[in-house]
Amino acid sequence: MSYAGPFPSEFRDALVQKTWLPQVTALGIPASQNFDFSMFLADPSDVRDWNIDGLPADSFSTENGVVVTRGTRWPLLIDPQGQGNKWIRNMEKKNGRLVVLTLTMPDMVRRMENAIQFGDPVLIQDVQEEIDPILEPVLSKAFIKKGNSLAIKLGDKEVDYDPKFRLYLTSKLNNPHYTPEVSTKVTIVNFAVKEQGLEAQLLNVVVQKERPDLDTQKNDLVRKVAHGKRTLFELEDQLLDLLSNATGSLLDNTTLINTLNDSKITSDEVAESLVIAEKTGKKIESASALYKPCSARASILYFVLYDLANVDPMYQFSLDAYVDLFLLSIKNAPKSTRLDERIKFLNEFHTYATYKYTSRGLFEQHKLLLSLQMCVRILKSADSLNDTEWRFFLRGGAVLDRSDQPTNPAPGWISELAWDNVVELEQQVPHFLGVRVAFPKSRHAVEARVWVTVPPEYSSLFADCPPVITHTGRHGPD
Repeated sequence: MSYAGPFPSEFRDALVQKTWLPQVTALGIPASQNFDFSMFLADPSDVRDWNIDGLPADSFSTENGVVVTRGTRWPLLIDPQGQGNKWIRNMEKKNGRLVVLTLTMPDMVRRMENAIQFGDPVLIQDVQEEIDPILEPVLSKAFIKKGNSLAIKLGDKEVDYDPKFRLYLTSKLNNPHYTPEVSTKVTIVNFAVKEQGLEAQLLNVVVQKERPDLDTQKNDLVRKVAHGKRTLFELEDQLLDLLSNATGSLLDNTTLINTLNDSKITSDEVAESLVIAEKTGKKIESASALYKPCSARASILYFVLYDLANVDPMYQFSLDAYVDLFLLSIKNAPKSTRLDERIKFLNEFHTYATYKYTSRGLFEQHKLLLSLQMCVRILKSADSLNDTEWRFFLRGGAVLDRSDQPTNPAPGWISELAWDNVVELEQQVPHFLGVRVAFPKSRHAVEARVWVTVPPEYSSLFADCPPVITHTGRHGPD
């Protein structure tokens, strides 16, 4: 699964569900139909600790956490929003003295030598597309065995290697291209936040604030499930130990028989509690899902801000600052005892708060673009925007072959580009616009009448317009 590390969640799910599981089933290899990579390899109590340390609680981030902590190669995190960097700092703070480096630091090599020798974890941040060749023996784990100990060559110096040493690399590049030499030595993990993943993270945020009782139940449930599974593992280990050390007839071994009876009773109780916990978990998920419209709107608005960097590289917005803004919106939005009203108030308040917060840092010419993008993204998420109309609005009508196109009846009044757009609009979006143009023939004047037919759902836009719009333009004989 580590080879799927660079890909987003949709691609990983497609690999498992559409490629690997059908092949495994076809070969007759036993496999779970509802296989979940993150839950298969992650212990719930470990995941909860990761979440406390700052790892987002969605399944995509949990998969990333598994790959980072259980992979055999050192991880390289593609982390433009800095979530992975923050998680590693908090996680390793408890385990030892974390050494934070950049490849441009003058004493980077000396500090790496000390960390390797004393087993301190190292975080190298702001990695670009090329990595310093001096780190190649560390990345490829080219150990030199010296008696019972290990050493590694760093530059022209051999350094004793402590097995407790850990290395993490993070990059703020959004879409880096690493050479095969780098890709084969590290595990590339995609920590870039996607809309679906951010939606899951913000759902946890809003549930924590709006329904702290649900959040408490969820944490208690995680602890209970982890304790139940640990008890089952301990019982299995105890029985295996008794069986391996048993001598003589097993039927005469009263200790083993009593332990078996006790284990059976405990196992039944734990299994029953796990079933109840699973049902409770589904109820908690259902209750939390009611707040999904809030997290969906907040996720959409963040990516509107994120994409503003394409307009001007100066427009950079921190995810942490945006989450703080979302928390302020939850706190200050009008209250209501009705959930649907509360969600409506939250969405309206946060949408306007995001516009106010962002427009302060924009040039005047880009403020209208921001409000347009917010409006369009919200309409798209609600399936209220016709994609064909939107594409035509952005690009206009591109005509490759004018042989079948009606002749422009008044080139002096309608430019070729405008005529292309009129004709293409009628062909591409026929339900939206019906155009008829009449040009009475005259040697000295041209009178054009244009009829625009609009469907009922758009009629309010043209409420102040007369049914027939007539434009008369007079030109000389030439």
